[in-house]
Amino acid sequence: MFEIQSSGEKMAVGKTIMRFFGMYAPLQSVRIAMYRKAGVKIGKEWVFGTNIFIDFGREHDVTIGDDVGIAGFDQIYAHSNVLWGIKDEGGPVVIKDGARIGVNVVILPGVTIGENAVIGACSLVNKNIPDNCIAVGVPAKPIKLHHFHRHELCRTLTGSEMVRDVEEIEGKSP
Repeated sequence: MFEIQSSGEKMAVGKTIMRFFGMYAPLQSVRIAMYRKAGVKIGKEWVFGTNIFIDFGREHDVTIGDDVGIAGFDQIYAHSNVLWGIKDEGGPVVIKDGARIGVNVVILPGVTIGENAVIGACSLVNKNIPDNCIAVGVPAKPIKLHHFHRHELCRTLTGSEMVRDVEEIEGKSP
C-alpha cells in the first residue's frame, strides 16, 4: 500500500480505494470485503446495503456485529473531521449484534447501538441507543422497547416467514 503526504498527515491510498469500493460495489460480498480490508470489523452479515459511507481514522474504529442490517445510504463517522482526520475527536462506533439501521441514517462518533436495536430511517444517532430499543428522529430518541429475539425481529420487520430461527437452520429442532 502506498501513501501520499498531505497537510502533514499521511493518508493510505489503498484504504481510500477500498473505502470507495466498499460504498459503490454492486455486490454485497464485495462491499463487505473491501470495508474489512480497510479496517472495519464486520461480523457475520445479514444485510449490507449500497452507498454506506464508513469514515474512520484507525483500524477497528468501527465495529459491526453479527446479523446487523444496514439498509443503505447511511453514514457512520468515527472521528470529527471527515476529510483528513486532522482533529482526532470522537471515538469508536459499535453496532451490536442484531441491530437494524434504516435508510439515510447518520451515526456520529463515540456511539454504541445496542443489541437488537432498530434505528428508523433518516435518524441522526448522536448518543448511545440501548439494547432492544426502537429509536427515531433527529436526534434519535428511544420511542419503544421490544422483546423480540433478533430472528423474530427479522420476521416482524420484513413480514416474511423465509427467515428461520438459528436452531431450525442448524438442524437442532424438528
